[in-house]
Amino acid sequence: MVYFLSSLKTRRGAFHRGEGGNVAILFGAAMIPLILIMGGAVDLTRYARYHASLANAVDSAALALARKGEDYTEAQAKTFVENYVGALNVGDSAFTVQSFAVTKTDNGYHVVAKGSMKTMFLPVGNLVQPGKAVNQIGMNIVAEVVHSSNRVELALVIDNTGSMNCGAVLSSSCTGNWSNPASDSRIKSVKSAAKTLVDTLMKDDLEDPDLIKIGLVPFEGQVNVASSGFNVTSPPSWIEWSDQAKATYDGINFNKYNFGGTTGTKTVGHKWLWNKLTANDSKVKWAGCVEMRAGAYELTADAPSTSVPDSLYVPFFWPDEPDSNNDNGYSYQNNYLNDQGTFTTGSGSNKKQDPSGAQKSLTKYTTVSWQSGKKDTEGLVSPYENGPNKACPRPILPLTNANGKAAVKSAIDGMIAHAGTGTFIPTGLVWGWNVLSHDAPYTEGLGPDDDLYDKTVKAIVLFTDGDNSVTATSNHNKSYFNGYNYVSAGRLGTTTDADKATDNLDARTVTLCENVKNDKIRLYTITFGNISASSQALMKNCASLDHGERLYYHAPSTSDLEGIFYAIGKDLSEIHLSM
Repeated sequence: MVYFLSSLKTRRGAFHRGEGGNVAILFGAAMIPLILIMGGAVDLTRYARYHASLANAVDSAALALARKGEDYTEAQAKTFVENYVGALNVGDSAFTVQSFAVTKTDNGYHVVAKGSMKTMFLPVGNLVQPGKAVNQIGMNIVAEVVHSSNRVELALVIDNTGSMNCGAVLSSSCTGNWSNPASDSRIKSVKSAAKTLVDTLMKDDLEDPDLIKIGLVPFEGQVNVASSGFNVTSPPSWIEWSDQAKATYDGINFNKYNFGGTTGTKTVGHKWLWNKLTANDSKVKWAGCVEMRAGAYELTADAPSTSVPDSLYVPFFWPDEPDSNNDNGYSYQNNYLNDQGTFTTGSGSNKKQDPSGAQKSLTKYTTVSWQSGKKDTEGLVSPYENGPNKACPRPILPLTNANGKAAVKSAIDGMIAHAGTGTFIPTGLVWGWNVLSHDAPYTEGLGPDDDLYDKTVKAIVLFTDGDNSVTATSNHNKSYFNGYNYVSAGRLGTTTDADKATDNLDARTVTLCENVKNDKIRLYTITFGNISASSQALMKNCASLDHGERLYYHAPSTSDLEGIFYAIGKDLSEIHLSM
């Protein structure tokens, strides 16, 4: 008996000190929060997946609504969104789309969708705190969509200089190969890429062909405004077409002329010169290229006015340059007429040939004698390689709606890359701007007075494979002729230095880019290949900013162009969600 009591006390003491049961109880109690934490993470991951699924569905429905339902009532718009999202099978046994609400805004719709997800693990929270179980999680998806970006007016501004006939590597053997550029040449590659952009935008199922309009501006040192229907022998009033020059730079390369016996002499207009050559041969006509405007009008799209001559566009006329032996061996780039008379300066031992006098003479335009093989009357299937039209590219195609898709692609195919003057980015860019403007010269674009103006995105795609370049010469002109005349004319801030003129051309490019963007034009820029770092920076800064990113692309090779133009086409074709 004594032994039994002693043993019982010992066991009772051991029982009193034992901890195994407490550990089990504590572990069991801890499992609930652990399950809640780990399971909650699973539920939140599921929620994120369902949220993304519904958001994508609502975004797609809103985009489709904007394209097709501009005239829908709110009830019709709601039904459209419900059916669209329902067809995407977003919901399942664990997730339901509960309701939709669609409100019309000034130029689009405000769409709200509400959904609910059943939780799997969060109900365990009821064991921790009764009545606090999370059995489902709701979500609100909001999208606001506008109609405006579904109406696009786009100008493609494409470099047509001689380097475009080359592939990745520039050489003299390819720059002049306009008749048969290689399959991997820049000009063939950019044609293919530009047509991809056209196909991306101009869908065959567009309900309104005017939703998409595309124009084309091929450029060298000048552009050609003689679009279809343009009469080059009797041009519109916005061309400075007069025998006696009125605009500042019209006729400045030539001697003055005594018109009709009037007292004194007057500066001849380029019309007078063109008419003299056309009278000699009716096939020799002004092709439609123009010079840059003077003064404040140079870098604007302001409408021309007949009362302000410098607001008009001066017809391009590359002067007949002296016969090569008239300048002590210096060569000239465009000698298409035989000089008439003897041109000398000084006397005695100081007597020498005067090439400036030979170039300015009007006699050779009244008594026309063509240099052998230099009467260039083509320009439609081949470039103008000689004569007053030299280096004039293919004409601009004005904004053309989707019904004219074939015409747009044909104009792109018709571009010819020609080594004529050099790269002058402002000449192309300012005419891309003109094409988008509603004012003359081109009126196909919507103007501010049109009800659809605020619902239209105006955009330019500017492509170049080269730096701005004023090509220097050692003769008295100091450069090739171009849309800014010769360097010797002083239009680019110097009369002698082509490099300085190029620097000034870069500065004017900067100003023009800002002017274009300030007119609410979406400006994409593309450079190609081994263009200099400074020109890449120039074109990057030229491009518009979109959510902090420049709309600038650089194509290291021709194979990159297709993807770049496609990406721009997709960007323009999609209506961007504002929320």
